[in-house]
Amino acid sequence: MEENQVRSENQQNQDSLIMSFYYEQGAPSGVGFEVIEQLSKNEDTLCLAMNIATKISDSLPEEAKEIMLKEEVPLYRIFTDHEGFWGEWCDMETLEVEQEMNKLLDQIAEDLKEAAN
Repeated sequence: MEENQVRSENQQNQDSLIMSFYYEQGAPSGVGFEVIEQLSKNEDTLCLAMNIATKISDSLPEEAKEIMLKEEVPLYRIFTDHEGFWGEWCDMETLEVEQEMNKLLDQIAEDLKEAAN
């Protein structure tokens, strides 16, 4: 029964996932990303997000990146519940990007409002 609840929560997270960053060996910045279609045309938002993701990636030791790549652990993911946005990253305590992340979340909200109109 507990497994079903975990699966249900994982599915809900997948349904509400709007942006995800992961370590990518071949990328110039070391970061790859996936984003919902509504945000894919907003270059300023994507640049802001990539700058933050690159900063996160740069703060990680190579050993951590190798494990994340092997285990498919994301650097950062942004979710929505249609009332707000929140994010989660691999190691929040060592990162100082809260102000930049808040700016990104505000920009995503604006972009999605525009896309809805």
